[in-house]
This record gives sequence, structure tokens and C-alpha cells, in this order.
Amino acid sequence: LGSREWLVTCACSAGPAFEGAGVTHGMRATRGAIEEIWINQQTYEPKYRVIGDCPPSGVCGSGLISLLAEMFMTGVVDKGGNLNTHLQTPRVRLSEHGWEYVIAWGSETQNGQDIAITHVDINNLIRAKAAIYAGYSILADSVGVSFDLIEQMLVGGSFGKYINVEKAVQIGLLPDLPWERFKFLGNTSVRGAYRALLNRRERQRLNEIAASITYIELSADNSFYEAFMYAIFLPNTDLER
Repeated sequence: LGSREWLVTCACSAGPAFEGAGVTHGMRATRGAIEEIWINQQTYEPKYRVIGDCPPSGVCGSGLISLLAEMFMTGVVDKGGNLNTHLQTPRVRLSEHGWEYVIAWGSETQNGQDIAITHVDINNLIRAKAAIYAGYSILADSVGVSFDLIEQMLVGGSFGKYINVEKAVQIGLLPDLPWERFKFLGNTSVRGAYRALLNRRERQRLNEIAASITYIELSADNSFYEAFMYAIFLPNTDLER
């Protein structure tokens, strides 16, 4: 967080859930990954879009964000991420993994197996988004900047390029800012590495920027845990945010 004059930073241990790891049917954003999901509010039946326009193999990060938002907005899960087991739909069922919601039946998938999201998967996703939200909440609080003063929110990573902003705000992964303030940069780590390797001036500039950054250690900050607990619900217990 910062401006041309100052920069503060932190690192959140959010884990790899939004990259598809640690989720039963999660996968990277490659051919066969479900990248967007819509759930009918009356029937709770899903529709989805698959990368490569082929039968699905799993769900990638953007699909998981979309799915969690749709499940919350249609009442399939509550604010705590608990599945509504009383819905009149075969999509919500008890399996060997516990309660789960079926996104695609085996007859629709590449390997013939049902693709579902479990209660444990949902908890992992909520904890990951809570850590991320708590991280930039602490950054803002540390310098006394409210979210509405943030003119631009930059999202790096090839994963971030495909995030649906509305869905990410609905689950409390991104702050509730006007959509035009979000800018997606793509794979910044690769681009930065290229520039550092090919240009000595760029590399010197990177060193200067790194030396000017104030790092905040979240593990030594009790307010991070408090912010994390606020954000461990959908979208957040602090509704003003």
C-alpha cells in the first residue's frame, strides 16, 4: 500500500486454495477447468463455463470464487460457510467426504466422476480469503488509510487476471470499491524477472524500491488475528465494509 512517496507491505499465509490446491476437485486454470459458475435461485441447478469448451475435469481459482459467491447469494451456504442440508435438491448430499454440493455429475465430466465442493473445501476457501482480506485491512489501518481513499487496487498474477470482481467482493475477498478502481496486471513476477535480467537500470530501480519499503510482520501483530476473525465469514462480520 502506498504512493509515490512511501510504501508499506506484508505477506499473508493464505495458502494455495485459490490456485486449486487443497480443494477436492481444484485444479489450475488449464483446459478442462470450470472457470465460471451460475446457480439458479429456485432450483439450485448450476450452469458453468469450461476453459477449452470441453467436458470439465475440475474447478480453477476463478471458478471457486464464482462458485462460493453463487452458493452464498442463493442460500446454498450461510454466512459461516455451512451447507443448507434442507434444500430440496440432489445437489446437496452427504458423501464419504461429508456434506457437499455437486457441480457436475459424472455423465458430464472427463473422467466420469462427479465434481463437487465439500464443506472442508468451503472452509479452506473462506480461511484463505479471510487471510488476504485481513492482510490489506492491517496495511490500511497501519497508516490510517480507509479503503475509500484507495484510488487504484492492483491485482497481480495470472490467476488474478480472471477474477470476477463482483463475485470476489460478494465473498469478501476484495474490498467493496468501485469496479473501475481494480486493475489486473497479469503475471507480474515473470515480467519483473525479465526486466531485471535484461536491464541493469531496471534492476537498480527494483533494488531502490525494495529498500524503501516498510515491511509489517503480521505474525507479530495481534490486530491481524482480530481482522482475520472478522473476515472468516461471508462476506465479513463488519457489514459497513
